[in-house]
Amino acid sequence: MSTRPTGTILDGDRLLALRETTATTASALAVEVTPVADHMGASRGDHIDWDVDDYEDEPMLVFTGIEDAATADAPYPRQLREENGEVVAPVPDPLVRAEPPAGLGLEIEAYDADDPLLFDAITAGETIGLVPVRFDEGRTYRAEPLPGVADDSDPVAEEVIDHEDRGDPTPRPETMSAPIDPEVFESTLAEPDHDVSETDVVGVLEAIERLDLVGTGDHVAGVPPLSADHRAVCLLEDDVWTDRLGPELEANDVDVDPDALAVARTVHERQASALIDAAGATEYRGLEDEYAPVVTDARDTAEWDVSEPGTADRSETN
Repeated sequence: MSTRPTGTILDGDRLLALRETTATTASALAVEVTPVADHMGASRGDHIDWDVDDYEDEPMLVFTGIEDAATADAPYPRQLREENGEVVAPVPDPLVRAEPPAGLGLEIEAYDADDPLLFDAITAGETIGLVPVRFDEGRTYRAEPLPGVADDSDPVAEEVIDHEDRGDPTPRPETMSAPIDPEVFESTLAEPDHDVSETDVVGVLEAIERLDLVGTGDHVAGVPPLSADHRAVCLLEDDVWTDRLGPELEANDVDVDPDALAVARTVHERQASALIDAAGATEYRGLEDEYAPVVTDARDTAEWDVSEPGTADRSETN
């Protein structure tokens, strides 16, 4: 990606919109960055990493192109995608939710895609900065505190800042980019027979979501995937963890410890059981013993393809 002088890179009053995205389950929102991608010499499929900086007292999202091999060590790696003819950059959910200065302070569930937040773009070398300017209908950007959180305290933002200060590229359970409840993760890791590095397990859980290794076309049970609590329970072949997910993680330069992979599977199984119980979905009970449940972020299961065991073709999720 090319290096340009520092300064704005958009023509006139053109601004970049933060839209909903279906290109990846790893992020709910993405910024349309076609002119930025052209400026960087970037295209669909290129890897980027995200961070937050300060620009004139506003939280500025920043991203930089990285090599494919560097994604395993990056705090918030994503891939540039293409939607409706536009190149989009999926924004990590923790950076959208976290209170300034650690993020935008937006509530994703209440975000109005018809009145998107607009950004100006500036560049410093190979790093692109996205500065929030206003909403599309004219309202000035003014970050609001997260619901139920005091103005001067946001535990998510504090944890993000803390892990950044530690130089630890792997977020803690509360901030990891995986559709797993922290209590499910922590209770599983606390068991004495799970003597494995917490960081290794988090790395596996995040990489499965980040790399979109499980898509809607993977579901093979005779019932639809279960949609619950903004997530989906997909039922896969019983040997999928050792025969496919492990090798695919390694092919993407993710270090896979067999014990960490086994614990990650247990975490997904317990998260699936919790979602099934909470939804009262009796038709799914028992199926987790026959199939391997994998929980993914999902916002709409209405058009998901469902096939009988052994007949599913994987859909493209990148």
